[in-house]
Amino acid sequence: TGTRYVSEVLLSRTTGEKVIDISMPRLAPDGSFGGVVSISLQTSYFQKFHSDLLADEPGLAINMLREDGAIFTRSPVLDGAPERLSPQSPVMTSIRAGNRSGEMRGKSSVDGNERLLSFRQLGDYPIYLGSGMDLGEVNGAWMREMGVLAAFGLPPLVALFFTARVALRRTRDTLETAERLTHETLTRRRAEEALLQAQKLEALGRLTGGVAHDFNNALMVISNNLFLLRRKHPDAGTKEVDSIGRAVESATKLTRQLLAFSRRQALVPEHLHLQEKLPSMRELIAPVLGSQVALTVEVEPQTHAILVDAAELELALLNLAINARDAMPGGGSFRICARNFTGVAPPLVTGQAVVVEVSDSGSGIEADLLDKVFEPFFTTKPVDQGTGLGLSQVYGLCQRAGGTATIASVVGAGTTVSLFFPAIPDAPAPGAAVAARVNRQLDKSVLLVEDND
Repeated sequence: TGTRYVSEVLLSRTTGEKVIDISMPRLAPDGSFGGVVSISLQTSYFQKFHSDLLADEPGLAINMLREDGAIFTRSPVLDGAPERLSPQSPVMTSIRAGNRSGEMRGKSSVDGNERLLSFRQLGDYPIYLGSGMDLGEVNGAWMREMGVLAAFGLPPLVALFFTARVALRRTRDTLETAERLTHETLTRRRAEEALLQAQKLEALGRLTGGVAHDFNNALMVISNNLFLLRRKHPDAGTKEVDSIGRAVESATKLTRQLLAFSRRQALVPEHLHLQEKLPSMRELIAPVLGSQVALTVEVEPQTHAILVDAAELELALLNLAINARDAMPGGGSFRICARNFTGVAPPLVTGQAVVVEVSDSGSGIEADLLDKVFEPFFTTKPVDQGTGLGLSQVYGLCQRAGGTATIASVVGAGTTVSLFFPAIPDAPAPGAAVAARVNRQLDKSVLLVEDND
C-alpha cells in the first residue's frame, strides 16, 4: 500500500547519532510491490533548528512527535523528561479525535506548569509539531512591560485624567448655563408674547368698551321711553312695541358682553365651589347642546374654590357650548372638567390655580387662527351665524377674575378651551357662605345717576 511509516528514535549504526527512519513502499509501473524506500533524518538537525528559534523566547518549548505520542525532539532539552506524551494529555486527546491542529490550555506532563499549547501536523506525515508557552513567563513578561509603561506613562495619564475631568466639569457647567439661559429666554419670550396679546386685547377692550358704553346709553333712552310709551298708551299696538322691546333686550345682551370683555360691566364675584356649581349647570347646558351631543361634567373632589361672578361663568360655559354645538352638526361629545392645576401655569397667572377645561370633538380650528379667537367680533363661523363675542366674553371673565384663558385645537379632532382662575384654598364652606349672606342685614342707600350726553 502507499502507507508511510515513521520509526521511533533510533541510533545510527554508522554514525551513532539519533535518527528517525521514514519508509514507504516502492510500486512498479504495473502497481505491484517493487520494494521499500527509506530515509534517515538526524534529530540533531531539528534539535538545533528549534533551539535557534527559542533563543529569544524564554518559557517557550517545541516538541516534534509521532501520532502515537512518541517524542522525537524536545527543545529545550530536559534531563529525565519522558520519551512519550501521556495519552491523557490535551494534545494527544485532540490528535486521537482526528484534529490536524489545535490550540488549548493545560498542564505540561514534563514540569506540571500551566501552559498555552498548540500543535499542527506536518503535511500528511504522521508527525506533529507542538509548542507550549509557560503562562508564568507570559504573565511575568507582561507585568515587566506594564511596569515600564506605568513608570513612564502613568504620570501623564493621571495628569490627562484630571485635565479631562476639569474640562468635562467646565463643559457640563457651560451646558447647564446654556440650558438655563435657553429656558429663561423661552420663558421670557412666552411672557412677552402673552403680555403683547394681553395689551392688544386690552386696547381692543377699551375701544369696545367706549363704543358699548355709548351704545348702552342710547339703549337706555330707548328702553325708558318704551316703558313710558306702554304706561301712557297701554292700548297701543303691542306687536310693534313688543318687537322694539325684544330688539332692545337683544342689544342689551350684546352690550353686556362687550362691557364684560372691556371690564366695564359690573360683576358680583363670589366664592364658587365647582363641585356643586358645575353639576347644577347640566340642566342649563344640555338643552343648548341638543340630544346628539353627549355632555360630561367632571369635578375632582379636592378642587379649590374660585372667586368669580356666577352668572358670568354660566354665560361663558353657555357660549362655549354654543360654539361646540355649531362645530358638531352631526353630534359628538362635550366635556367640562375642573381640577386643581398642578403644571406650569400660563403667563400672567401666579400662585395656585384652578382650571376648567371645556373640550369638544368638533371640526377644530386652524392653527394660524388660534391667536385671534379671543378678539371681539372675530369668528370662524359663516356670515350671519356668529357675533364673535362668545370667546371674548370667556377671556374677559377670566381676566377680570385674575386668571386667563387658553385654547388648543386640532382640525378634525376637536377644541379644548382652558379657563384658569386663582385658587381660594381657604374659602368658606358653601353652607356657611349662604348663612352669612342671609343673616347679614343691609341698611344702605343707592344713588343712581344717568348720563345721556
